[in-house]
Amino acid sequence: MRLIRLRLQNFRQHADTEIHFRRGLTGIIGPNGAGKSTILEAIAWAIYGASAARGTKDTIRFSRAPGRSRVIVELTFELGGHEYKVIRTLSGVDVYVDNGESPVASGTGMANAWLEKRLGMSREEFFNTYFTGQKELQFLASLGPTDRGRFLNQVLGYERLREAQSRIRERRNHLRTEILAIREILPDPDQLTAQRLDAEKRLKGAKSRLKDADTQLKAARKKLDQLAPRWTQIQQARERSREFEHEIEKAKRDGDNARRDLDRIGGELQTIEAAEKDLAPLRAQLAELPALEQRCAQLAELATLAARRGALEESERTYAAEFARSAERLKVLESAPELLKSTAAELDQLILQRDAAMGELAEKKQKWTEDRQDVRTKISTLLQLIDDLRRQLEHLHNTGPHGPCPMCTRPLGSEFDTVTGVLEEQLEKAVQDEKWQRKRETQLEKKKAELVAAEQEIAHLHKALELKTRRHSRCEQAVQELWNLARTRREQEEQLANVRAELEKLPTGYDPAEHKSLDAKLKGLREVEHRAARLEQLVESKAAREKEFEEATERGRAALASLQQAAGKLEQLDFSEERFEAMRKEFTIAEQDVNRLTNEQTEARARLEAAEEHSAGILQQEKAAEENRAKLHEIELDLRHHVELDNAFTQLRQELNARVRPELGELASIFLNDITDGRYTSLEIDESYNVTVLDEGEEKPVISGGEEDVANLVLRIAISQMIAERAGQRLSALFLDEVFGSLDLERRDNVIQLLHRLEDRFEQVVLITHIETIREGLDHTIRVTFDERTGSSVVNEEQVSPDYAPA
Repeated sequence: MRLIRLRLQNFRQHADTEIHFRRGLTGIIGPNGAGKSTILEAIAWAIYGASAARGTKDTIRFSRAPGRSRVIVELTFELGGHEYKVIRTLSGVDVYVDNGESPVASGTGMANAWLEKRLGMSREEFFNTYFTGQKELQFLASLGPTDRGRFLNQVLGYERLREAQSRIRERRNHLRTEILAIREILPDPDQLTAQRLDAEKRLKGAKSRLKDADTQLKAARKKLDQLAPRWTQIQQARERSREFEHEIEKAKRDGDNARRDLDRIGGELQTIEAAEKDLAPLRAQLAELPALEQRCAQLAELATLAARRGALEESERTYAAEFARSAERLKVLESAPELLKSTAAELDQLILQRDAAMGELAEKKQKWTEDRQDVRTKISTLLQLIDDLRRQLEHLHNTGPHGPCPMCTRPLGSEFDTVTGVLEEQLEKAVQDEKWQRKRETQLEKKKAELVAAEQEIAHLHKALELKTRRHSRCEQAVQELWNLARTRREQEEQLANVRAELEKLPTGYDPAEHKSLDAKLKGLREVEHRAARLEQLVESKAAREKEFEEATERGRAALASLQQAAGKLEQLDFSEERFEAMRKEFTIAEQDVNRLTNEQTEARARLEAAEEHSAGILQQEKAAEENRAKLHEIELDLRHHVELDNAFTQLRQELNARVRPELGELASIFLNDITDGRYTSLEIDESYNVTVLDEGEEKPVISGGEEDVANLVLRIAISQMIAERAGQRLSALFLDEVFGSLDLERRDNVIQLLHRLEDRFEQVVLITHIETIREGLDHTIRVTFDERTGSSVVNEEQVSPDYAPA
């Protein structure tokens, strides 16, 4: 795997960053917290998703990004002769191959699985192969023997054997539990045989009882069938007797109703004769009613028009008063348009003055801010320079004239005093410069007088602009009121003209006293009219009452004839209630016998079915017991197989664990020999996983700090290569994140030199560090800084070695 390009958009503190990776040794340099390690995190997140990133989706997004801004990481890399491009967002991921137009994998689940399969590494294997994180260079050395062995087995994949063996043991224990469960439910064979014989005996008895019940029920049904026709005949006779009795009762009721109707209708006819006598004088009184109704209607219409005239006269007075008031207000508002025009011109002038003053203030503030930032940057640079000069002087004083030169690494000898003097002069000058810059920083903390004056001028303009804006708003409201008032006056004038025109059309001459008198007389005639109407309705019903009287007389005659006919038929029927009760009792006893025997037959059949079901259940138990014995035999064979597998895995893990140490030592020795130009030929790892460096075959009892770093580094690289080989990939890139720790200058140079010697094995080596002094030994430098003003990281490519070959 070789990285080509990485782009970050709104990923943590990187608002918009693009990096092109090249072959050779590349350094990503910058202060702590600038966003260097975030670059490696983005690479892992692009390939493996959320599991490779710290925090949640909310913490991944750039804190100052606008709402709904997308988080995008685009990674391009080469693997196996093909170029891959991964574009991942918070909601999904797409993977393209060889600049294809459509993705070969989309969606989080599908793309993650496709990338892991193509790389041949899980997320854990990827981190333990390509990445060496902060403080991991001496990780193995800090662990105890047991922890070292466990760590190596885990990263080399041998822990998966332990997990597989653990699953085998879980299955073995499950099989043992299943065997015990089957043995517990297996029944006693002799007891099961006895139960089967008892069930067969019960089945035979149930069949015999059902046969007897069938015979008795057949005889009872035969007797019941013989009684059924006689019982039906006497039931029909009883029904006819009750019909005749019902006809007799109905004829009696009809006769009584006819007599009551004759009495009622006779009384009503007498009332109608009296009404005919009272109706004649009432008709004479109602002769003048039509003329009176017509005159009252005319007076009612005049009363309505008189009420309308009063309302219109009141409206006329109201509209006239409103029209006069609006004329007075119109005189007040006539000057509003001209005043609005002058106020708008003054407001525009104030806005121009305010904008010009704000522009000048922004320029002064920017200059002040830039001066402060420049001073802080110079102080930081001077502090780092002072720190480096002091360490170099301390190193020279500790090593003396025979120590190496900080620049050329040769012994100083007679030039020791000259070199230390130059460094001391540089240190003194840097200290003085730093003090001067501190004073300058203190001076810049306070705002300049011209900046304060500019801010006060803007405040004054803002206040004047606020007052002028309120005056302009009042003028606009007055102009709007003037327009509305003109429209309102036109409407008022039109309403007043309409009211006066309608008043001219309304008639006069309404007399309220006459209206009241005629209404009272009309009310009296209405009562007479209602009484006459009731009497006329009663007289008109005379013919109907006479017809009802004749019909009631005929119904009385018909009821008497029906009564005589029904009584004759009842006498001819010759039905006896005593004979009916005797026959009912005999038929009921026969019917009860059939029902009782039917229930006995049903019970016998149910017992037979229960006996058959019980017998079938016993047979099913015998069959299930035979199947469980066969299943128990199969599980016991499976248990023996898992016990053998457990033993085989134990032996395999022991052999692999014994093979890890010599294989890892052999590979690390190859790296050690290459890096040290054959000075140290081999590196051994004992049973406690302690590391020993051999010098020409002899164990070297004491090694320097630089040699120890070399040993730890080659061991870490050897572990990475072993993991890569087991994953089926060639390890072509290596990432080292802050591996220098507290190493001094000499040890850092050793690490840089050994990484250069491994360039034939690793096409790309990326160093992430905050130490500036390693820049001279790099092929390519990428600087990462943090812009406090924008709150984002800034990435710049500083230089490329003349021997650099582009990817």
